[in-house]
Amino acid sequence: MTPPRTAAAAALLLGALVLTGCGIKPTGVIESGDAAKVVYPDAHTKGTVYFVMADGRLAPVPEKDQPADSPVSVLMRLLIGPLDQEKAAGLQTQVPAPPDRKPPFGLSASIVSGETLEVRVPFAVAGLSETARRQLVCTAASVNPRYGVVLHGPDTSVGPARCDLGG
Repeated sequence: MTPPRTAAAAALLLGALVLTGCGIKPTGVIESGDAAKVVYPDAHTKGTVYFVMADGRLAPVPEKDQPADSPVSVLMRLLIGPLDQEKAAGLQTQVPAPPDRKPPFGLSASIVSGETLEVRVPFAVAGLSETARRQLVCTAASVNPRYGVVLHGPDTSVGPARCDLGG
């Protein structure tokens, strides 16, 4: 075979291989479940739980099926932790599990001034990470953001603080 014929035959063979692909046969659509959904709260959403994404930012999870009408009810949901679907989406919490695993988990909340909401939690607050504190403050304030939140644990009080979602 002459060099031009060899080159032409090689090009034909290479073209045939490229056109046939890698031997992967086409398939139909394969269902794998529901698409992930992210629901962001709007100004009328009351009761938003804030979990933590893998990059450390807070992720709002509105309680749209049961809107919270008090800081205690939305904080109870935070202390329960992310549900299976939320865990599958990569959400987690840095808030410690309460020693009492029965709702209301030893939580209470009261307005101590026109601008301050005190939230009593059943665990120490001095050693909480900044992210855990932000989770608690933003979750408590989601019912009424006009309040600064003081976290009061058995060890000390921290705050008042406002919800800062800046990372």
